[in-house]
Amino acid sequence: KQLDCLRRSPARPELVPKVQFVQIANHLVVLQNMLASWSAGQHLLLVGNQGVGKNKLADHMLSLLCCEREYVQLHRDTTLQSLTVTPTLQAGVVSWRDSALLRAAKAGRCVVVDEADKAPLEVVCILKALAEDSVLTLPDGRTLVRHDDPRLSFPDREDEFIPVAEGFRMIVLANRPGRPFLGNDFYRVCGDVFDCHVVEYLDTASELELLRSVAPAVPEGQLVTFSELFRELRQREDGETVYPYSTRELVKMVSHAQRFPGDSFEYLAADVFSFDAFEERQKL
Repeated sequence: KQLDCLRRSPARPELVPKVQFVQIANHLVVLQNMLASWSAGQHLLLVGNQGVGKNKLADHMLSLLCCEREYVQLHRDTTLQSLTVTPTLQAGVVSWRDSALLRAAKAGRCVVVDEADKAPLEVVCILKALAEDSVLTLPDGRTLVRHDDPRLSFPDREDEFIPVAEGFRMIVLANRPGRPFLGNDFYRVCGDVFDCHVVEYLDTASELELLRSVAPAVPEGQLVTFSELFRELRQREDGETVYPYSTRELVKMVSHAQRFPGDSFEYLAADVFSFDAFEERQKL
């Protein structure tokens, strides 16, 4: 099914992401759904385990749309102040400048908010308010408001209100709730104001297609063995392993095999599993 989307004319083309994207069936379906949400004017939420391709999908979609991107990664110590202003050191003097979120809102860009499930709930509620109402009071007293807010016309208060430019969007990335991430349930708190898209692990056919594109010189049988190994590990996530071995680690292994074909299977796997080798309870 064909979907037409309006491409932008970026004022700063260096902010448009450029990524290597393999067009596999699973990701193309998710990408098409994301573009439909974008065309409807929605903010997007991508939920899935780490390493399943959330960043790749977001960046590739913005590349197709020629949309400028700002990026911010949240963590458990993120606050309202750190989300809206950033300290910088210039000529030995600390100054404060607008954060990626604020720059995107003022310029009408898209901000990719990564690791949203790691942030405290009060920060999550800020993102919800901005997505729902386009209104956000900043720590310095200024307020982000809709571009058509009547308060913007007050001549004596023009420094107090910052219009959220048309075209501003958020793409929020979050891990699924529960083990082993143990972050906040972003979807439960904010899912009603975002269009949510679940990014699952790849099916076997799509995963092998990706591996062939990354490592065309690696024998097919070896790629299948790698894929089956990771598929078994994913089935043991509930209780037996503490780390979700994802497509990202699998791609790292086959990339190693592509560059160093003489290395043994054990040596290839050491890049991913050597840390867990010291944990007796994780040995399978």
